[in-house]
Amino acid sequence: MLATPPCPVHVVGKRVVGRAGAVVYRYPGNFVPRAEIRCAGRTVWVLLHGGAASNHELYLGLRSADGGRTVRLVLSEPYFGIKAPHRIDGYSGPWTIAGVNAAYFVGWCPPCGRGTVSLTYTLDGARTFHRLAVPWLTGYGAVLRSVDVAGNHVTVVARGRTATVTIP
Repeated sequence: MLATPPCPVHVVGKRVVGRAGAVVYRYPGNFVPRAEIRCAGRTVWVLLHGGAASNHELYLGLRSADGGRTVRLVLSEPYFGIKAPHRIDGYSGPWTIAGVNAAYFVGWCPPCGRGTVSLTYTLDGARTFHRLAVPWLTGYGAVLRSVDVAGNHVTVVARGRTATVTIP
């Protein structure tokens, strides 16, 4: 079995650093408390989390199609003044990628009803995103655990509850 090559970027402080050591993105906030990186081939996704305020989480979603040499801001919570073409929801939850073009993000909105849950996804390398409500998980946003993809079925797991969404 072949080993999966490591992702070609890593996060140092508030900088996303490429394989050659060059800074490819600098987070505009004070610090990054948590960063998540997923890779498939030369495609890299980075989700930076920067804290929360007023029922919103500061998150930024970055994507690279060239092995991390350049990145593009594709997702953000606009409440904090950082504009990206798309957003996940008030808070970001678990996420995954499936190949080089597909990414799936679960989000939730605490003040929306009893805490709505949504699935935001792209199938075309972040050119467009689609959003679906996941009503079976309303009220479970704070305990979201994972998101798994099998074909066009996306399963979102929360503590004590699971919902499967079929992507059209």
